[in-house]
Amino acid sequence: MNTHLLLLCAVFLVSMISTTRSRGHGDDLYSNCGNVFNCGNIRGVGYPFWGGNRSSSCGHPALELACQDNAASIMISNVKYKVLGVYPVTEVLQIAREDFSSGICSPDFTNTTLDPALFTIVNGYINSTFIYGCPNLPTPNVPGQFSCTISGIANKIGYVVPGAVGPGSCFESVVFPISPQLGNQSASLEKIVQQGFEVRLRVDSAACTGCADSKGVCGYDISKNTTACYCADGSSGSPTCALSAAGGPQGQPGSKVENAKD
Repeated sequence: MNTHLLLLCAVFLVSMISTTRSRGHGDDLYSNCGNVFNCGNIRGVGYPFWGGNRSSSCGHPALELACQDNAASIMISNVKYKVLGVYPVTEVLQIAREDFSSGICSPDFTNTTLDPALFTIVNGYINSTFIYGCPNLPTPNVPGQFSCTISGIANKIGYVVPGAVGPGSCFESVVFPISPQLGNQSASLEKIVQQGFEVRLRVDSAACTGCADSKGVCGYDISKNTTACYCADGSSGSPTCALSAAGGPQGQPGSKVENAKD
């Protein structure tokens, strides 16, 4: 066998190995991203989220779900939130700040910051500022008043105002969205906070629908910053999976989640 023929054989062998590995990786993603995230009462969550038994290739990098003690959570801009609901049909995520889960007197004093390229606040919620450690109440009085003991701070007076403002003469403040229906008592204010707020995801749902309709499974291509479509034959470079000669899609159906809002 001459050198030229040996070289051709070597190139062919390397090409076959590369193709096999690529398809094997695609097969893994098709299977893995066909799984759904389940945690407590948060069930059947798929794209654009990942976490749990769904690898990072299955969802947007900023939408990782975690599960601890049957409670789902998500980190957004270094703030941890409890996940109260995921509604794929309306592309809405309901979340509440975990630092307020036991009341309003132990915040992390980190403002809620949402990436506008990924989230929009659902109508009906407004950014509000919780102000702590004040020497006195503003004039005229505001409806959202409360009292909190903060270590090392003598003043206990606190209140809520609409919009994003600083603490002024008070100790500290924290900004996040809540329902505009503020109560006069701290107990009702705590309830409003613990009910959280809703954000709408800004994702390419049309691309995922096309993929799922072709029996593919949706994922995320971080190198292209776009929705990916993983197919049963191991391919993942096209927005949809190829049709068989008989006219039907190849492979098994992808996961389509229908998680009705309670």
